[in-house]
Amino acid sequence: GGGPKTVELYVIEDIPDLNKYGIGSANNGGGGGSVEFTFPEGSSASAGDYIYITRDADRFVEFFGFNPDYEAWRAMSINGDDAIELFLDGIEVIDVFGDVNTDGTGEAWDYLDGWAYRMDGIGSNSGNFIASDFSYSGINALDGESTNSGAATPVPIGTWKLQ
Repeated sequence: GGGPKTVELYVIEDIPDLNKYGIGSANNGGGGGSVEFTFPEGSSASAGDYIYITRDADRFVEFFGFNPDYEAWRAMSINGDDAIELFLDGIEVIDVFGDVNTDGTGEAWDYLDGWAYRMDGIGSNSGNFIASDFSYSGINALDGESTNSGAATPVPIGTWKLQ
């Protein structure tokens, strides 16, 4: 059920100090504003990179067939009805998926045992989530699936384009 719990980030421009960024999850509408994972000191990223953060690296490899970039157990304790925030300098929310103050169960953005993926050409939202900016697999789309490549509704991983 619901594994691997993963977030994909796309790097639009070179980031010499990735340590300025962090991720947090707002579980069950419990409010946001908390960084639960900060990228390590000395890390960087280049324009065009995809960054993968997961709760369970072994399960990620098993499902997707390649290694994630980072493992962050606490930040990736998400269940398909949780919001996720991307922070700059630990306080500024520069992107958010979901409403941090709403349990997403039954909401348009509910992704229980499935996935949500940003539509091509839509960039970060400065903390103002718009559900229609994403496509969704539907509830339970990945139940019983052992690999992404064999899934009936695979995660469109590594496909987002700025256009």
